[in-house]
Amino acid sequence: MKIKYFVLFNMLFNYLLLFGQQKSVEATYSDYFSLPREAVYMHLNKTTFFKGEEIWFKGYAYDQKNRLSSKATTNINVGIYDAVGNQVKKALFAAKDGVMHGNFAIDSTFSAGTYYLKAETNWMKNFRENNAFVQKIDIITDEGFAKRKSSETAQFDFQFLPEGGHMVANTQNNIGFKVIDSNGKGVKASGIVYNAQQQQVASFESNALGMGTFLLQPEQNQQYTAKITLENGAEITENMPAAKAEGIALIVKNVVDDMLIVEFNTNEKTLAKYPDKTYKILIHQNGNYKTAMLKFKNTTKAVSIEKKILFAGVNTITVFDDKQQPVVERLVFNEYGLKNANVHVSKINTINDSILVSIKELNLNDAAQVSISVLPEATQSYRPDHSIVSNFYLKPHIRGYIEKPHYYFHNMDQKKQLELDVLLLTQGWSRYDWKDIFGGKLSIRHYFENGITISGRVNFPATGIDSILLHSTKNNSAQFIKLDTDQKFELAGAFLEKDENIRFSYVSKDGDLKKPKMYLRFKVSDTDEQLSEDFLQPYYSNVDTSEFAMPKDFIYDKVEALDTIVLEAENPRLAYKDRFMADPQVTDITEKEYYYYYNVVQFLHLNGFNAVQNMGAVYISHRSARRGRPAVFLDNRLLRDPAKRILYNLSLSEIERIVIDTHSVVPVLGGKADGIIKIYTRETPLFEFNDMYLSTKTPAFFTKGKAYYAPSYASYLNPLFQKYGTIAWMPNVALHTNTPTSFKIYDTYTKNVTLFIEGISENGSLISEQKTIKVR
Repeated sequence: MKIKYFVLFNMLFNYLLLFGQQKSVEATYSDYFSLPREAVYMHLNKTTFFKGEEIWFKGYAYDQKNRLSSKATTNINVGIYDAVGNQVKKALFAAKDGVMHGNFAIDSTFSAGTYYLKAETNWMKNFRENNAFVQKIDIITDEGFAKRKSSETAQFDFQFLPEGGHMVANTQNNIGFKVIDSNGKGVKASGIVYNAQQQQVASFESNALGMGTFLLQPEQNQQYTAKITLENGAEITENMPAAKAEGIALIVKNVVDDMLIVEFNTNEKTLAKYPDKTYKILIHQNGNYKTAMLKFKNTTKAVSIEKKILFAGVNTITVFDDKQQPVVERLVFNEYGLKNANVHVSKINTINDSILVSIKELNLNDAAQVSISVLPEATQSYRPDHSIVSNFYLKPHIRGYIEKPHYYFHNMDQKKQLELDVLLLTQGWSRYDWKDIFGGKLSIRHYFENGITISGRVNFPATGIDSILLHSTKNNSAQFIKLDTDQKFELAGAFLEKDENIRFSYVSKDGDLKKPKMYLRFKVSDTDEQLSEDFLQPYYSNVDTSEFAMPKDFIYDKVEALDTIVLEAENPRLAYKDRFMADPQVTDITEKEYYYYYNVVQFLHLNGFNAVQNMGAVYISHRSARRGRPAVFLDNRLLRDPAKRILYNLSLSEIERIVIDTHSVVPVLGGKADGIIKIYTRETPLFEFNDMYLSTKTPAFFTKGKAYYAPSYASYLNPLFQKYGTIAWMPNVALHTNTPTSFKIYDTYTKNVTLFIEGISENGSLISEQKTIKVR
């Protein structure tokens, strides 16, 4: 049958009234993507580390819809998690103009094995599609490297994945397939497809990543079977999915530089049953879309689409029936309109123990911000899951794990474009589920965060204060904060660092600075304590030997002492012995608790009991209505109801420790008590005396990235250094349009070095380059 090709761009227009008064697909889709979508990429200096090194990273925040650096958020939460998702470390970092940098010390917190680094912003939590950045890393210690035992029996998963989502009987279909091993890595395979009569109807062969396609015109009610031969000679047999009696099959041909050809196939049964049925084609990306109509006059219809009218990057083609139900979908990558960086790197000179290197970007017309990791040419220590390009262009649209996504974008040629097209075909439908899209507009529960929000209330002087002075901090100028009629205030955008003191004063009638009494709260989002299983990858190690052992003193600890390890928790459970208390919760009162709670009664109310005060009286009861009142002790003396008045408005500044047990039942005079509360008054002052200002250490803070320092290796000639050592890390390198940028790296007597370069230009173009240069 002769196929007629139509130029789609002449047909692109919106049919908003086609389906009567029902809200259109376009309007529903636009609503779902009306909120901006943030993504984060973290460039690590490497992915395999020794104990005694630092994990260095540079973060890039990105606006997916506008394709620019995201400057809406400054707060980026970064955490380290172990192989099963337990959090090991966490820190809050501040981004400026969409970029940040930081580091984590590999100290005694870590044992040998696999870990994950995760980064996200608070705003990203609004969306069902979790777009947090996660990178698997390996850590080597004196213990060696802990490797999981691989299965003695090789296991393989073979899947048939028809293009568009399903096969349709009695018409041409393109069938994708992939085969992976138990580690999630692709395995090369070939095979033959047989019908029920054991006649060969198709054959196929995969690429090196275990994926491929073949054409098939299945008959209705026919079972097809594939006999597959793996690279190691093993043979498996798989049944193909059944073909649908009616429907549409889709075949995309992305082989021409400037055109995309989309072929829609149906069968005679469908055509006879729905002769006048009109379908809608929606081509969309991140809330942007184009539409056209599709109507069959015969069983095959093809359209050619100029790539210049498509969106740069991943486009999703979805076909809807006349009831606005999606019936077929396909992801397609459009390289048209994406600017490819061209970075030139060269050695200039050797100066004493350093090598001077020059770098210049030759293709982009805008200045750019990049980070550079310099490693030995033979390195096996840098195996990132994503480059900045694959992370922002590919990852947001794909479901699940992808093997080597950065591979498709490094030195992209026609072969890699075809392999990327096969990958997108086998990925099936887009990550954005139409059930979620039709579920309604998303609500905002997590906001863009810019610094730490401080709120509070001045308790003394009780009246007459209309503003409070916040003294200058490292990153904030001194300022007066207006108080409302209740002497409360809220200040956003504070950038406080660890162990930094913040100070408040009020101005007396005489114009003197005086120390106020006030409570304070510090509000900032925190990272999850557990990494979701969705992020835990199939296990395989970058370390190439199961009997790996790090030589003694391979890294000298002479350059910089490792940070002291401090384990923190919100309400630490301290050692406390009491024969009546089965599960004591112990809180030592610090400035943090003092500024968080108004008084003792509020502390009890927010920590396991119902506690209220009114007209000088205090009432404390168990949360469960079926249980009685707790026993309350002050300095080990039982307080009866009248005596509890002593707790009325009692400030936590007067309290040293509070111990709570909500479970224990103890005998008291006249009956029993459900639960125990023990309050101990303070023996030492909570604050240093100062009559000019109130000073306290901030409980919420940003971690400031250190200046990079190279580990002191015992030998640069050791093969271990060549495989897993690091030479230099430069997180903040500015590339200019007209002049090269130069920098120094330490001379490690390595003949060739490789620079891994990631970054973004002012106009949003992404840079991901790998350059090897001779330096000796």
